[in-house]
Amino acid sequence: MFIEMQSIDSMFELAIELRDKGKFRDSINVLRRILQEYPADNQTSGIYLILGGVHADLGEKTQARENFQRATELNPKSELASLGLYVTHCDLNQDEEAIQELIRYLENYPANLYKETLKELLEGRRQGI
Repeated sequence: MFIEMQSIDSMFELAIELRDKGKFRDSINVLRRILQEYPADNQTSGIYLILGGVHADLGEKTQARENFQRATELNPKSELASLGLYVTHCDLNQDEEAIQELIRYLENYPANLYKETLKELLEGRRQGI
C-alpha cells in the first residue's frame, strides 16, 4: 500500500482520496505516516483534524477525541477541530468536557460553525428528531 511519495502534499491528497473512497484504514495509515515523516510541519494540526474525522467515521470515538484534542492544542483557533472535539466528547457522554471545550472556544474566537450546528440541533428538536 505504501507508495514512495515526494511531499506531504501528495501524501495528504492520497489520504483524502482514500477517505473519500471509504478506504478509512488505508487513509489512517497514510495520515500516520505523514505524522511520522513530518512531525513538525505547519500542516500537522490539519492532519490530526482529518485523522480525528476518519476515526469518527469508523465509530472510534476515543481515537477521534485524541486526534481532535491534539489538533486543538496545535491550532486553538480551529473551529472545526474544536467542534469535532466537542461533538466527540458528547458522543462519549463527557458532557463536562464538551462544555469546557465549547466555552474555551467561544471565549476566544468567533463561532460560525458552532452557531450553525446549534441551529440544526434546535431545529431537530422542534421537529422531534
